[in-house]
Amino acid sequence: MHKGKILSFILCLLLVPNAFSTEYSASFKNADINEFINIVGKNLHKTIIIDPAVRGKINVRSYDLLNEDQYYQFFLNVLEVYGFATVETADNVIKVIRAKDAKVAAIPVVDDGEIYKGDEMVTRVVPVLNVSVRELAPLLRQLNDNAGGGNVVHYGPSNVLMITGRAAVVNRLVEIVHRVDKAGNQDVDIIKLKYASALDLVNLITEIQTPAKGSSSNIPSILKPHVVADERTNSIIISGDPKTRSRIIALVKELDNELKSNGNTRVFYLKYAKAEEVADVLKGISDGMTSVSSGSNNKSSTQDGLAIESHEGTNAIIISAQPALMASLSSVIRQLDIRRAQVLVEAIIVEITEGHGINLSVQFATPGGGTQFLGNGGLTTGDAINSMRNTISG
Repeated sequence: MHKGKILSFILCLLLVPNAFSTEYSASFKNADINEFINIVGKNLHKTIIIDPAVRGKINVRSYDLLNEDQYYQFFLNVLEVYGFATVETADNVIKVIRAKDAKVAAIPVVDDGEIYKGDEMVTRVVPVLNVSVRELAPLLRQLNDNAGGGNVVHYGPSNVLMITGRAAVVNRLVEIVHRVDKAGNQDVDIIKLKYASALDLVNLITEIQTPAKGSSSNIPSILKPHVVADERTNSIIISGDPKTRSRIIALVKELDNELKSNGNTRVFYLKYAKAEEVADVLKGISDGMTSVSSGSNNKSSTQDGLAIESHEGTNAIIISAQPALMASLSSVIRQLDIRRAQVLVEAIIVEITEGHGINLSVQFATPGGGTQFLGNGGLTTGDAINSMRNTISG
């Protein structure tokens, strides 16, 4: 008997299931991989198409009896080790191809609810909520089997990842994505201030967090907090990492203290508006806010600790008021002190001197008629002007 036929006969004996059970055993030594695939397909009653590029010898031994599912996974494991993969079609036909070609084949697209645990080639679409997929995708590619058919693609507009590879590897990468995405979750805290101005505190916190010129900041964008002032409610909105938010909240509470005096004083230097006009507007607004009639002179108003005064020399406004009223008046000043509409005027000044080398051709039109002078060398600027005067007077 031919040596190859003897080997095939031995493989059949080793791979054929036990007649009294559904268990399988397998042992191969220097066996042709195509023969191995054909025997597995026969035992599992599956139609298998083998790519012509699938070639080689295998050496593998199983000391345990395997049930049908384990036997099929054993089959996939062997193919994975030797650089091949399976693609199952809708009519249950299995194609054995090179692993690097599997990522462009019709492999199944699975969801979180579907269970694929072995070496089947699958694709999963993973939505990411809190982390940029553009930054996450390169890290996942380093963990995927890119040479063996694995692939990671990101889609920015929907912030989703498309991961292709062996099911076990894909499941691992999806678990990493879920953990990283959970770590990037950013809640929001809202702090309502009692005494301080929300806008002033936000400007102060932003200045503290801004790196000094010349220094490099290596803080990831996800760890950088976002602090916004809500002037309407005099509140501060903070989003970011929990530890960072806690640090900012502690700082805000330290600064939001009542002043020792009944009010505070601030100087506002105006860029565009006139200080005296703005001061008059502020006095009227403060009267409405406090519901108290004010007996003030032209430049100052004093009532319940409120004082508004303009300084023409520096075009500035000096205000003393309670914190809440100060915040309202500050907002009004910012909205009034804006650049006015500008008109651009362009003018061209031309200087003409009378000389021997100047020849002019001039045409004058008046309600009474017109006169035209041709530049023939004998007309001077003075002659043209005198002629125009005579024409107009005539």
